[in-house]
Amino acid sequence: RILQIYALMCFYQNFEWEQEGAGECFWTGVTCHDVRGDAHKDVLFPSADDLRVVSLEVSGNGPNREEMPPLEGDLPMELMFLTYLQTLDVSHNKIRGKLSKTAILFWPDMRVLALNDNFFEGDIPSELGELDNLQKLTLHHNEFLGEVPTEVCMLREESLHFLWADCSPMPSTTLAKVSCTEDCCTICFEGYDDDGGPSTGGSSPSTPSETTHTVQNDEGSDLKTKLSDASTDGGMSLMDITTPQFHAYTWLVEDSARSSYSDERLFQRYALATLYFSTAGIQWTKSDGWTTTLDECKWYGVSGCDEADSEKIVSIELFGNNLMGTIPPELFIFIPNVINLNLANNQLRGEIPSEIGKLTKVNILELAENELTGQIPSDIGMLYNADHIFLQSNLLVGEMPWAVCQLRTEKSLTLLWADCRGSNARVKCSVKCCSTCFSSDENSMSASGSDNANNAETTADGDGQPLIENAPNSHNDEEGKVFDVLKKMAPDNGDTLKDSLSPQYKAYSWLVEKNYEPTSDILTIQRYALATLYFATAGAGWHNTSGWMTVDNECSWFGVTACNQRNMVTELALNENYLVGTIPLELSHLRMIESIDLSGNDLYGTIPTQLGWFEELEWLSLADNFLSGNVPSELGNIFTLSEVYLHFNDLEGDVPEQICELRPTAIGESDETTGLIEFWNDCGDDLPQVSCPENCCTRCFTADDAEASYSPTYEPTVIPTMNPTVDDVPALLENDDLRLFLIEHMDGFEDSLSTENIGTAQYEAYLWLANSNNLDELDVFQRVQRFGLVAFYLSTTAESDWKISNRWKTEQSECKWYGITCDDDEITVTEISLPRNRMSGTLPPEIALVGLGGKIEKLDLSSNQIGGAIPPQIGDLKNIEILNLRGNDFEGEVPTEIGNLSKLKILELQSNSLTGPMPSEICALRTKSLEQLGADCDQTNPLDEIICSESCCTTCF
Repeated sequence: RILQIYALMCFYQNFEWEQEGAGECFWTGVTCHDVRGDAHKDVLFPSADDLRVVSLEVSGNGPNREEMPPLEGDLPMELMFLTYLQTLDVSHNKIRGKLSKTAILFWPDMRVLALNDNFFEGDIPSELGELDNLQKLTLHHNEFLGEVPTEVCMLREESLHFLWADCSPMPSTTLAKVSCTEDCCTICFEGYDDDGGPSTGGSSPSTPSETTHTVQNDEGSDLKTKLSDASTDGGMSLMDITTPQFHAYTWLVEDSARSSYSDERLFQRYALATLYFSTAGIQWTKSDGWTTTLDECKWYGVSGCDEADSEKIVSIELFGNNLMGTIPPELFIFIPNVINLNLANNQLRGEIPSEIGKLTKVNILELAENELTGQIPSDIGMLYNADHIFLQSNLLVGEMPWAVCQLRTEKSLTLLWADCRGSNARVKCSVKCCSTCFSSDENSMSASGSDNANNAETTADGDGQPLIENAPNSHNDEEGKVFDVLKKMAPDNGDTLKDSLSPQYKAYSWLVEKNYEPTSDILTIQRYALATLYFATAGAGWHNTSGWMTVDNECSWFGVTACNQRNMVTELALNENYLVGTIPLELSHLRMIESIDLSGNDLYGTIPTQLGWFEELEWLSLADNFLSGNVPSELGNIFTLSEVYLHFNDLEGDVPEQICELRPTAIGESDETTGLIEFWNDCGDDLPQVSCPENCCTRCFTADDAEASYSPTYEPTVIPTMNPTVDDVPALLENDDLRLFLIEHMDGFEDSLSTENIGTAQYEAYLWLANSNNLDELDVFQRVQRFGLVAFYLSTTAESDWKISNRWKTEQSECKWYGITCDDDEITVTEISLPRNRMSGTLPPEIALVGLGGKIEKLDLSSNQIGGAIPPQIGDLKNIEILNLRGNDFEGEVPTEIGNLSKLKILELQSNSLTGPMPSEICALRTKSLEQLGADCDQTNPLDEIICSESCCTTCF
């Protein structure tokens, strides 16, 4: 930084131009960036020591040089210390002497070098050819002589779009000052005569727009004429060599394929290039593809099409991309089919062009968080298909045009945001027009609902109650009820719900503005999750948006291919639908989802770790996107996964062992029908992107494979019925010693192992144990425990297999069976937790044999379909603290033996078909350890048949 300050001080003092300010980044013409952005991506305001000068713009006709004399003198060599410099513009001054060859070699990042209209002399340095990132080099109207070096001309094959020099003959001599081949210089100017020069009053042209020049590849001006005829200003902007339009035209001239373009595509590329040059494209945060020969559908932020020749651009997403400048009207004139246009959170200035009214197909228009000035054009009222228009946090003033408000009145426009909050609001907008008003105060960008539109801000509602602090209340959520529901699910305590530019806030605002009234909080959260996905991935630019963001039930939206009986989404397929953006963590709120296919889109960023919250997910495809970072280990928490496709991305690192443990071989299955059957990754090549352990990934891809198509499809799991034929059951040998041993431990239910009950779950469990290869390795207590677990397993698979049964009924230790937790000895079972596991049948008395002497502490079988009576032997689980049987089909009376569980803290019996009074023995536990007792005892519900006093049951359902 010391060298940086020294270099600038040498520059300004050399030209006797004194600078003032707290730091060099505030001096005239200086722009600084945090060049170590990757290391400081979470830092909002980097320190001065992290900032480096990337631009020095002191053009004599620039906006920062009004009423100032031109700079006169030599260009100091000390500028070599500005090693991060990307733009150097000293044009239109009186700088003389030779260019420092040494300084040039210290500018590897240089993109724009504007030296024109000065008195530079001598040969053009060949060292300029070392600037591999150079895009624009203007040398004209100087005293350079000789040839443009071959090294510089070679840059034209790479990044150098503009090379302007004095290579046209001067009228007085018919000779050019500089020799340059046609395929090298893009524009040749007539050099100044000896008696002329910039700002000298000689014979030189008075303005750049009058300068005689020749565009090498458009000598007949055919392209310029075509663009002029289509422009609203009659081509006046194309006459001025300093305009973005002229730069876009001269760039397009150099496109060797332009003769094959249709007029529509030619205008489209011209419009995009004009946007690039109008907003300092070389300083954008991301500009991949822009102003290259690449198909414009492949340019960063452009989506909705694969090939521009056959498809139209429908989405331009340049949010927060450091656009600096004005919005050119060409963007609206020549790309009228755009559906999603997001230029928010940049540094755009000037007025909104009236040509914006030509975007008649736009659905989402985002211009918020800029420096736009003037009045809001009434032409926005012509955007009849707009659903969201965001104009807040700008410097716009005046009345919201009546034509725009009509869009709200006719219900086509759902969200209209502007700076209309408070009595001193810049924009005047009625409650019926603007859906959300923001403060015009630069220090307060908070949003308000109808009670604050153009009124003084209040801190309390009509009843004197304080409004929710910082909550961005929209018109239909003045009390913040929906906000509170969503905040409960937000991992950031609702901070993103308060950020008006976030997908979360947009989804929330849309939800309340559509007057949708779901039947439960669960459905509210589900609808919010889908809306967040829509806004996070530029939904307006999707190929198919049928149903999305309408009042229709989300189960009818395109891509929602299946819902269950409770209208919970179970399948989501939005593959190859032009999704552009990041995967929001809110997707994890789709709690019943079984299949997600987001493959073949333009998703970037990391895979949210919150996807590990899914409990039902079987099939996940995120293939063929631009996802980066590591494969999250949290995916290993989804025990239901059977297929995962992550190939053709930019993922890296090692595949977490937690995921590999889901593979069939890892969970004790000998065949490929259980567990994670398919797992595809970019793990091919000698140096793979993703490192995958042996027997983990089922298919590894290389970069060469990307040319082919690998798109598996989801097929819902078919649950087999448990009706084996005689041929399916292998002959098992009896073991009378084992049978008699087990009977000794079966107090009151030993008949289940009598020879008269062959074929029952208990007898089958005994036969399985008798024929286990490791029977002799089990001690007496392990034999009893394992028998009890297998009897339980077979008793609860009467109608179908469990949803997850990893390792059950295998010879691996039962402590490794899914849902089982053991003591430190890795032998004694202390917990069985199998909620929502598709269990049926009945709960056998053999459950009492688990835990070796009643050491089990928790039994959770909630949300299954287990029927029959609750066995009284459950009262033998002496150490149990949590017993959760809610949400099943248990019937009959509650067994009094549960009253023997002196350590019981939580007992959940609700949502069953139990009847009769709650036993007094259980109620007596309420004065001891029992803290929570739930049952179907709501006397206002005629279907509830449990009788329980308020002093006994803590909650009646």
